[in-house]
Amino acid sequence: MVHKFFLIVSVLLLSALPGGLFAKDDYPRNPDLDILHYCFRVNLNDSTNRIEGEAGITMTLKGNSRLVRLDLLGVNNKGTGMNISRIVLGINPIVFSHKNDVIEILIPETVKIPGTFIITVHYAGIPADGLIISKNKFGDRTFFGDNWPDRARNWLPCVDHPSDKATVEFIVSAPEKYKVVSNGYLAAEFRDSLAGRLPAKVTHWKEDVPIPTKVMVIGVADFAWSTAGLSKGIPVQSWVYAENRDAGFTDYLPAAGILTFFQDLVGPYSYEKLANVQSKTKFGGMENSGCIFYHENSVNGNNQQHSLLAHEIAHQWFGDAVTENDWHHVWISEGFATYLEACYADSMIPGRKLNVSMADMRKQVIRSFQRSPKPVIDTTITNKMELLSTNSYQKGAWVLHMLRQELGDKVFWNGIRDFYAAYRDKNAMTSDFQSVMEKVSDRQLGYFFKQWLEVPGHPVIQWSWTYNLLKNTIDIELEQTQEQYSFTFPLTIKLAGSPVRPEDTNSRKSGYYKVWVNERKFHISLSADFSVASVLIDPDCQLLYQEKPEAEK
Repeated sequence: MVHKFFLIVSVLLLSALPGGLFAKDDYPRNPDLDILHYCFRVNLNDSTNRIEGEAGITMTLKGNSRLVRLDLLGVNNKGTGMNISRIVLGINPIVFSHKNDVIEILIPETVKIPGTFIITVHYAGIPADGLIISKNKFGDRTFFGDNWPDRARNWLPCVDHPSDKATVEFIVSAPEKYKVVSNGYLAAEFRDSLAGRLPAKVTHWKEDVPIPTKVMVIGVADFAWSTAGLSKGIPVQSWVYAENRDAGFTDYLPAAGILTFFQDLVGPYSYEKLANVQSKTKFGGMENSGCIFYHENSVNGNNQQHSLLAHEIAHQWFGDAVTENDWHHVWISEGFATYLEACYADSMIPGRKLNVSMADMRKQVIRSFQRSPKPVIDTTITNKMELLSTNSYQKGAWVLHMLRQELGDKVFWNGIRDFYAAYRDKNAMTSDFQSVMEKVSDRQLGYFFKQWLEVPGHPVIQWSWTYNLLKNTIDIELEQTQEQYSFTFPLTIKLAGSPVRPEDTNSRKSGYYKVWVNERKFHISLSADFSVASVLIDPDCQLLYQEKPEAEK
């Protein structure tokens, strides 16, 4: 029989200070501008990489200023980029300037402000990035949107920032041999034989749920596609290169079950369908809303992509439906998806127990910190690609795992569900997540969020123990040896017993103690009614820490 009892030492609560949890990036936001809807018409062809575009943008403008700023990369010295021919309001041209990647538009006095109106941007050019026009591994021409983090501006006039979510539709004209997939649902598909053009097919996809531009995409290729299944009425589709038909349908088949798992765990799925798409994305996977793109070599027919599928599908809740309001809070996307994938694996993938996953991630976090000692929320980062780091993924997952240990399973998962419900199809900052978790737990958690997200590093622990046979006590000396910051955390200690007498084989016992460590040097005496063979700290992998190597003690 295992004896479990807990010794609680007083907790030092640190108040949250202004900083990382509240900080915003340097994107020039206009609080008076709100994009409501994009209607992108895109003409593609096989004779050139030049695209023709038309963007109908529905927006609301408040305040007194009539100046609207949009993002679109202009033509560069390599000849790539977009050239705007005109911008109209109704049928009337309006004044604009286009320099580098910024469009400035002056809304005429005839428009009532505050008000809602539609402008249409007519443009054309060769995308420098964002829309990847290339050949796939079979040598076939393909077109794939690849917008993260702010690369949509290479081919779409937009507010290219996650804080301004909008509904979207894509009306794509392309040669008949192609199939087109996008966000949302298929609204129409028809043959177009306009005079002076080769026969083309027009495909119209429409997304009625607001999403950020980072996940607004099209995929155009010689696809084979099928419905892999339904998840609570949501169609789950597989889109793969025609040459990979059988292998791709096999590899993407688990997606319906994964979607159901996360609906049961977190809450309702936000989008009209889920398409899993073999693509030319530069990432291993890209979580475009309802239209996930996976790297083309994800298809091999071995049905071994459960973890990849689970990570990207988890993003449909966090990153897509709940979107970070600021680039530096991308852990809300990547940390959540990483942890949810580990929870899925714990339940569904043999050999992938949660403590095994977390132990591996802990090693990654320690190695990463040794190379680059930075906090999870690092407002000094200006290259957004650098935000895709071990801090955002694995340490972000560890933050959630430790919060779960502090609050308990029931409170933690209720908090995750409440956070999703409160910010579904909206934007959130880390401070919003903290507020939700404080409300559901009825605790002040400023110390927790500050030390794990704003402070670089983790506890480095040196410790020793002695056993007093006469008093039946264990004396433990523990010291945090990392520089500068002293962490506060719960620590589980396991006393593993051995028989008091060799012949007494039924007296083997063990004890679990949970203590709050809130100072650099920590001493505790634990009573034990059995002979102790060993002492373990954090036996179940619940704390992000590094044990000081013996050679350094």
